[in-house]
Amino acid sequence: MPLFMDYHHAPGITLEEAKKAHLKDLAVQSKYDVKYHQFWVNEKDGMVFCLMEGPSKEACRAVHKEANDIKACNLVEVDGGMYSAFMAYDQALDHGIVMKNASQADTGYRFILTLDIISLTTLKKGIDFERLKFPEKPRQVANDFIHKYQGRILQQLQNDSLIATFYTPESAVQCAIGIKETFKQHIAELRDNGWNIRFKMGISVGQPVTDHGNGIFDRALQQSNRFCKIADDGEIISSVLIGKLSVFCDQEIEKKTVKVINEAEEAFLTRLFNIVDGQYPNETFNVESLSREIGVSRPHLYRKIRHLTGTSPNGFIRDLRMSKALSLMKQRKRNITEIALDVGISNPSYFAKCFHEKYGILPSQIEV
Repeated sequence: MPLFMDYHHAPGITLEEAKKAHLKDLAVQSKYDVKYHQFWVNEKDGMVFCLMEGPSKEACRAVHKEANDIKACNLVEVDGGMYSAFMAYDQALDHGIVMKNASQADTGYRFILTLDIISLTTLKKGIDFERLKFPEKPRQVANDFIHKYQGRILQQLQNDSLIATFYTPESAVQCAIGIKETFKQHIAELRDNGWNIRFKMGISVGQPVTDHGNGIFDRALQQSNRFCKIADDGEIISSVLIGKLSVFCDQEIEKKTVKVINEAEEAFLTRLFNIVDGQYPNETFNVESLSREIGVSRPHLYRKIRHLTGTSPNGFIRDLRMSKALSLMKQRKRNITEIALDVGISNPSYFAKCFHEKYGILPSQIEV
């Protein structure tokens, strides 16, 4: 039977209350052919996450309704591999509650690191398509640091980025700092041509299920990716929450090793990305359109985007289009003209100019 996880908003809940509710679920679960496995309780934020096995979402909901007369805020089907990557750490159970240690429950928080690398080239002639892929030497260094800090690489999510999940905020931040320092050393020493790269990182803080989303950690994965996209070269960007969860991380924020995005900025970025992600294939979409949809004046929009991303609104839209174009090229399914149209650019010369400015090579020079 499939696995499911749900999320309950339960302000003021205690571990003892959660245990009692779980026992009630166990008492009626067989009636619906459902099996409750374990759950995570965040007393401070009033959140409960349950893992169960059942024939359908409806059956899982029915158990909660009959046992405790409650309804989940959201319930999603879970891929077993994703569950193992994020949640399975051989923790102890106390009446079904997942525990970090004898006295502290596992709240379900996990920490996601996204690493983007762009290979640079000064070649005037063609470049083999393989050179566009994630460079092997930097990938190996990153893998080593991820394993050192007990991170888990999400293989099935890799495309242009390396994505890893961590159990503690300290391990995620220490890993990112180690990668940053080692990469910069290799780049500065120019040891070999495998290090002609630009890189940046985003770290998100998330819990398995939120009010919206169709899979576990959907929102956190998206947030980590978006932080990565707006980071400057060699920069690490994270949610401000990571500093609230760890003294070590807060110290790194104070030292400006890690740049944080506060809650208001995060909300603005979410609106910004949601709009641009939905509109970039439309050639008529521009700064005026963005200003109108996001509901702020053009000068205010310029100031906000410049502050958060270091570029102009036009530059932000263009960079996102080029990032999408590169991803499409790596899929090797469409020609350059088709890809340009897919990202909202009908002028081949302009597309080539934008691509060259971002990646240092013309699209026509890529040998597929």
